[in-house]
Amino acid sequence: MTSDFDVIISGAGPAGCTAALALGSSGLKVALIEKDKFPREKVCGDAIPAYVPKVLNTINPAYAGAFKGLAEKKEAYVCRFTAPNGKFLDLKFSENGFVCKRLIFDNFLFELVCKLQNITVYPETAVRDINLNGNGVSVIAGDNLKLKSSVVIGCDGATSIIRKNLAGAKIDTIKGSVAFRAYFKNVKGNPPGTLEFHFLKDLLPGYFWIFPMPDNKFNVGLGMPSKVVSEKKINLRNELLRIIETDPILSPRFSGAEMTGEIKGHILPVCSRKISLSGNSYMLCGDAASLVNPATGAGIGQAMQSGRFAGWQVLKCFEKNDFSANFMSSYDNMVYDKLWHENKNYLLIRDHILKYPWRLNKVISTGSKSKFVYNRILKALK
Repeated sequence: MTSDFDVIISGAGPAGCTAALALGSSGLKVALIEKDKFPREKVCGDAIPAYVPKVLNTINPAYAGAFKGLAEKKEAYVCRFTAPNGKFLDLKFSENGFVCKRLIFDNFLFELVCKLQNITVYPETAVRDINLNGNGVSVIAGDNLKLKSSVVIGCDGATSIIRKNLAGAKIDTIKGSVAFRAYFKNVKGNPPGTLEFHFLKDLLPGYFWIFPMPDNKFNVGLGMPSKVVSEKKINLRNELLRIIETDPILSPRFSGAEMTGEIKGHILPVCSRKISLSGNSYMLCGDAASLVNPATGAGIGQAMQSGRFAGWQVLKCFEKNDFSANFMSSYDNMVYDKLWHENKNYLLIRDHILKYPWRLNKVISTGSKSKFVYNRILKALK
């Protein structure tokens, strides 16, 4: 038996859930397929940008209100950038961001989706195959689940089967990044509400981070471009341990700290160039669309914005009864009009500042002394 839907969404992370939420009042029949069982863990820095509540608000103000009431998050209002020479610059943005475990945040979005009457959720169901047909797409998932729809939204991560089968594009991991993180409690010396980015000379253009969470817990990690990891044969798990155990500045802060859980890693498909994000009857979002910030590794906000745009594009497709690649390309335009300028700035920062210790030292030192330079840095990082 084959079940017919108007829309199939593959992946229930921030991108997929946001796309589903954007279609919640559409009247369309939507299938959301997710390979894992929620709540599920996701390797991430857990930093949520300040604009995420605004994304939710544009879909339904009640969703932004629900996020505001989410207790298991911590506000962050300062970003501290520490140069290789040990000097630092504190940047205070106009709006506060948040830190929340993906285990909690992703489940929060997933539960919002599960309340929608027009969404059928298939948890613990992996997509095994997907093909275009004359009237849209056909999906085979789980043990014997067969679905058909007019359009599919691929939100199934860095190893996206939607991207592989329909777009024919592979994630270029050499141009991507790799990150490892662990959770700690009782780390010393974190200024209140501060996300810490430590740029250590031997690991540029990567960085070591310490992000505060509720209950005196911390997300601690290390991220680097895959090419650097490969060329220098760096074991990031070992480097993470080495830093917290032997670095003369950072290790004293971990004396008495306790790691909770394991060190885990993840591939980050960064936005280093424009690629095609759509085609006949499909769109790609989030990691499947390679939308991770190329310098910071941040991806939650970009994923949610792309999911929202994909939901809006679906509404246009049904309004015009047009699911062609040409009509779908307006989705690409929406995504890149919103995100490309920012990612291009971060590419320049990564390639022309973060690679060079002396430049990084100079920028951070000058920014801490000059209000003009401070404002220029703040503007470049928005």
